[in-house]
Amino acid sequence: MLQGSCDIVVREPMQTTILEMKHPVGVWVLSCAALLLLVPKAAAQRGLSGQQYDTMPFQQPNLYPAGIGPGGRLEFAGSEARPKILLTGYWPLSNHMLRAFNADPAQNSTGWVGSNWEGRGYDVYAYFAEFAGGGGQGSGDLQVDYQDTSEDFWRIADELKPIAVITFSRGFANKKWELEWNNRNLAVWMDDFTPPLQPTPAPPDGSVPAGHIRNSTLPLQKIVDAVNAATLQNIDTVIDFAGNGGGYLSEFIAYQGVWYQAEHADPQDPAWCIAAGHVHVGSMISLNKDIRATHQTLRALIRYIDEVTDSSTGDLSWFCPTTPHSAGAGAVLTAIGSQSITANDLELKVIKHVPGTFGLVFYGAGSQASVPFGDGQRCVSAPLFRISPVAQADALGVADIAVDFTSGRLSGGAGQVSPGSLWHFQYWMRDQAAGGAGFTASSGLSLTFTP
Repeated sequence: MLQGSCDIVVREPMQTTILEMKHPVGVWVLSCAALLLLVPKAAAQRGLSGQQYDTMPFQQPNLYPAGIGPGGRLEFAGSEARPKILLTGYWPLSNHMLRAFNADPAQNSTGWVGSNWEGRGYDVYAYFAEFAGGGGQGSGDLQVDYQDTSEDFWRIADELKPIAVITFSRGFANKKWELEWNNRNLAVWMDDFTPPLQPTPAPPDGSVPAGHIRNSTLPLQKIVDAVNAATLQNIDTVIDFAGNGGGYLSEFIAYQGVWYQAEHADPQDPAWCIAAGHVHVGSMISLNKDIRATHQTLRALIRYIDEVTDSSTGDLSWFCPTTPHSAGAGAVLTAIGSQSITANDLELKVIKHVPGTFGLVFYGAGSQASVPFGDGQRCVSAPLFRISPVAQADALGVADIAVDFTSGRLSGGAGQVSPGSLWHFQYWMRDQAAGGAGFTASSGLSLTFTP
């Protein structure tokens, strides 16, 4: 399903037909009618390129702040196993470049290298199909088939419980390492090879409307910088903000990844997933450089995960589950800065907020078992105090609340925060779109304060 202008450029520098939105010298500009006759499935896998950057034009709003603490996931990982990172690939070379991370001897006879990869504390697993002729549906895991991909991906993800997911597929006939920002929940897709030719159901994600976009939660600028730092000659590392994944299996598996991450975005979730996103790999990049770029991407991702899970803010813990709201996964309350009253640099941050809506932080000295609270639940016990002013989430569901210990209830009276004291925080949030009580609450956060 190709969207946008009918003036699409088609050229064939290799054996496959390539779609681009640009008009370089020596290419044909075709009408929509002619395009339908020339574009095979292979072109759709590459997506439609839009506005691209090698530097983020804004601060990526959907990343977790550094040092928010380990939460339930890292306690689980520390006691039972190393955290796992899931990689998936499609058509060559985007499957061959992952082969060393495949733990199946039938697909990787040289031995799995993903165990505690590079001594970084993470196990890395890769899954992909095999393509005897270089294309088609393939065989094995994650075939170019909607039903097969969906069944395999969720089976693998549920088994691994990955802390991060990167999906890869072959891109245009160029040397771009293209990080996709947009991943769409489409109602109509490009037909695959074997009936049923469309996903079942379509759209695949029934929790949001058709056409809903889930953005990449990979640390995009960190990845761009890491791949560029490797000085891989002629590789063009870009972030595609305005394009899409093409409405075929590339975008379908990309959506599975970001959907899985959204389902496990709460740090209290034993299967907490911090990041997910998709990379289109230019088919003119050599296998050796593909492998090196993959390694740099992984290193940047792991550094980000380490920053998120390394609690540097003091004694911090979560104590109350979040509740899904009208915009998806429930809101999570986190903290950045320090818990030093003298430093007075603490900031509370709400992520996964209902975009554009208002809310406020409330706190108390006691916690309790959850009780109904609007469409959510409250775990802070009375008496309750509020932190002013009211906050408003941005378009991507992030709200920031500065904490000033010298003003308001924080500075005196029953709600005063003093050195050594333990307080519990939640965030009250409007959610009229849910059609219930009109408001809900975030997860809870417990903080112990220092001088």
